[in-house]
Amino acid sequence: MYLMRILGTFLCFFPILSVLTELERPLWLRGLLVANAFIWPTVAYLRAKSARTPLVAEHQNLVIDAGAGGFWIAMMALNPLPSVVIATILLADRLAAGGVVLMRKAAVLMICTFAIGWLSMGMEVQVGVSQRTMLATLPLIAIYLLALCVLTDILAVKLRRKSNELERIAMKDPLLDIANRRLLEKRIAWELGRLQNACGESALVFIDLDNFKEVNDRYGHKVGDALLETVSQILHVATRSTDTPARLGGDEFVILLPDTSPEEAMMISTRIMEATAVITAQPESELSLTLSIGVASARPEMEDVADWLKAADDALYEAKRRGKNQIYAH
Repeated sequence: MYLMRILGTFLCFFPILSVLTELERPLWLRGLLVANAFIWPTVAYLRAKSARTPLVAEHQNLVIDAGAGGFWIAMMALNPLPSVVIATILLADRLAAGGVVLMRKAAVLMICTFAIGWLSMGMEVQVGVSQRTMLATLPLIAIYLLALCVLTDILAVKLRRKSNELERIAMKDPLLDIANRRLLEKRIAWELGRLQNACGESALVFIDLDNFKEVNDRYGHKVGDALLETVSQILHVATRSTDTPARLGGDEFVILLPDTSPEEAMMISTRIMEATAVITAQPESELSLTLSIGVASARPEMEDVADWLKAADDALYEAKRRGKNQIYAH
């Protein structure tokens, strides 16, 4: 805003000065124009920077800018070319910066300052536009509008990046650096759609931490969270870049394994089991971390995400029924 205000007041200075000179306005008025063009931008910047809520202060500065614009339009006796260009740029800027509400406030103050100034000058009107004023206005039209487009593009790129970042955060588990259920289901649905149109095998691995409730009850949730983080890291290491390890909720994890045969899915599951076998709840604790794992390959009759998840969950249930700390696949 500071750089744009400097550019705007600088470019507005020349057409306004040209008209004021043609109308033989007093020197103090031209001095006021110099202050508005070259001092006010820094004052506005410092005012917003030192404010408790800089955005509110900057919106006030933008309204003040519009008020100053109305005053100078009056001092130019409604000279058509610079008056229309300045009013249009000021209102368009306010619309871009704060929407209709800010533009409305700016328009009201612009009209008020214009009316007061115009009445004080005897409602003078200058219809003709000299060549000098026209040439002085052209840089304002070309350079400022181009700069505004560049600024808008920069803001749009930043907003897209921020939107992508927020979407990435929304797809991650809040505790672990791992996909959440929302992202998992999205990728499972995509994988099912891909398998319907192409030959291949894919697997879903459902993982549950055995006796996790006992760990939480005996050692507290901090230890339980640490175990979840450890499992999350193991899943990242044990899987490929094309796989999607995710936390389904609580102590349940799911891994989507695209282009993976049942045998390969078993190998990956075994690798995860072996990595967690050496982990204990506490350094001197005899309570080790074991997993129950269910593996389900995609089948043609699976119509949606729920079908595949249920198949993997059924396999997990069978692993638990057989005594936990083992892998079951179907």
